[in-house]
Amino acid sequence: MEKRLEVMKQYGIDYSVITYSANTVQIIDSAVDKTHSKAEVVSDLNRRTQELVSAYREKIGATAWIDLRLGDSVLKEMEATSDWVLGYSVLTGYIVKGQFKMLDAPEFIPFWQKAAELGKPIFIHFSSRYSAGDVGNAMPGYMNDSMLHAGMGQLVENTLCLSRLVLSGVFDRYPSLKVVMGQLGGMYPFMLERFQMLYNMHLNGATAKGICVMDLKNAAAFMRNYKNYTDNIYVDTHSMSECAIRCAAEIIGTDKILFGSDLPITPAAWGIEHGIDQIENSKMSHEAKERILSKNAVDLLNLSNL
Repeated sequence: MEKRLEVMKQYGIDYSVITYSANTVQIIDSAVDKTHSKAEVVSDLNRRTQELVSAYREKIGATAWIDLRLGDSVLKEMEATSDWVLGYSVLTGYIVKGQFKMLDAPEFIPFWQKAAELGKPIFIHFSSRYSAGDVGNAMPGYMNDSMLHAGMGQLVENTLCLSRLVLSGVFDRYPSLKVVMGQLGGMYPFMLERFQMLYNMHLNGATAKGICVMDLKNAAAFMRNYKNYTDNIYVDTHSMSECAIRCAAEIIGTDKILFGSDLPITPAAWGIEHGIDQIENSKMSHEAKERILSKNAVDLLNLSNL
């Protein structure tokens, strides 16, 4: 914590929020032994985090880690942490009974229902379990497969997760839900117009055939317009590209973007210093920069009393 506070002071950060990333699954699993189950390890992690933020409440806030592999204990953990967390951290998907399941899977619906009941935003990080590479046709060269996976595969995973949440109807069931996706949402902002084109094409085709796709009660025929769900989705700035951030701001609005540093996985000189410089030196308005660097987070997380 001392190191974190030093970094915050160095870069003029008044308040930061702890979220969790893909490696948390491996950390949890490595801590399990004969006397401690996964559910107990998760509860201990969240208890220790609560103690931490209680000691530094004016500087540090946190999400609770929710491990969706744990079935019924998930809802209990959400309830147990609801009085102090700013939100809940999950991954885009999990290996459940040998299968990769994304967040729209039927077994995860109780989680979304509870999140809506508690009124807490959900922070989503890629799981790094989704592969966009060709395992049977590995590329020669140092770390090329890793470059494909981290440089493209993880962004595809983010995009696919958000798209499935929209198209599966999660936000129709729970319209008050707010999710925050890391890495600028992958390709999400830049795909909205393509989805709009496809929606219009399919709508014209359905109309010509006399098919009604506008009745939500008819789940088999209902067609969702991706753009109708942008109020449910926020993204963070950890894309490493000022142009991409500015472009995303023009597409989804400056009120849907939060500053994200990826600290400590990404060194502060890149994640924080470079990230802040990109925003402050961009062509965006002063109001837009203020929103991205602080105001959006204050509004979303109800931090105005700090």
